[in-house]
Amino acid sequence: MIPFYERSINIDTGNKCTLECSGCARQRYRKNGETIPGKDLTIEQFDKITNYFKKVSFCGTFSDPIFNPNFFDLLEMCKTKNIKVDISTAASHRPETWYEKAFNTNKDAVWIFGIDGLPKDSHKYRVHQNGEYLFNIMLMAKYKGLRVKWQYIVFDYNKNDIEEAKMISELHKIPFILLYTERDEHDKKIQQTSSNDINKLNPKCLLTKRSLSLSNTGHLMPCCWLNTKYTQKGIVQLFKSEHHLDNNNNLDDIINSNDWKNFFKVLKEDPKNAPFTCKSFCNTDIDQNPEGLEIEV
Repeated sequence: MIPFYERSINIDTGNKCTLECSGCARQRYRKNGETIPGKDLTIEQFDKITNYFKKVSFCGTFSDPIFNPNFFDLLEMCKTKNIKVDISTAASHRPETWYEKAFNTNKDAVWIFGIDGLPKDSHKYRVHQNGEYLFNIMLMAKYKGLRVKWQYIVFDYNKNDIEEAKMISELHKIPFILLYTERDEHDKKIQQTSSNDINKLNPKCLLTKRSLSLSNTGHLMPCCWLNTKYTQKGIVQLFKSEHHLDNNNNLDDIINSNDWKNFFKVLKEDPKNAPFTCKSFCNTDIDQNPEGLEIEV
């Protein structure tokens, strides 16, 4: 199999977040009155991850990493093992003292702050976010000497404020990442595409060095797009108990299992029967970057 240990891994550290962003996968569960699945990433689980991968990203599908109760220990483990780490966060519900401790625990960590628009307006998408408070936290990290980035998803309410935001980022010498998303348009294209239309896939997990993913349920996955499709045909077998991180000490055993091999075999040899999610995101006839185009300024 592919030497996946050469890649990074994107980690969902649990199922907790204080925000209610409309585009978040959490909303699908809330609309159905269902409990958000998953549990907090444990120190033992993370030890296995960092014995295999040399770079990790805390960027949740269902969670904001700052709410993992073991977060300081996870940062400390990265420092001790010389693991590269970046943290993507948008929630603003930790006191200043918490952030100060986090920044001091691992000063090599890279922090990416999701503040979509001018700080006073970012709550319009990041519901419950205090953008002005989080912006000041970002400045605290910056002037402590940490590497920080400002991520700005473009929406109608903030598209006319991009230049002002760029000026602010330049003033503080903070890298500015614009994220143009076309999720609504992409969803329409998916709905119009039947399984019979799929004759070829360009699986990013096979053709690029796309990060693997650890789901909020503790399962190793080929990519984070699969994390929310627990019962989907072609994916459900990846969520078997024997593939859970608690039940397997060797990540190679998971990656080289028959379930993983069969998953990749279908992608390469039988794209018509590939999981719907794979057809959606890796179909050559559909926008190859549905999550958006990042431009770092």
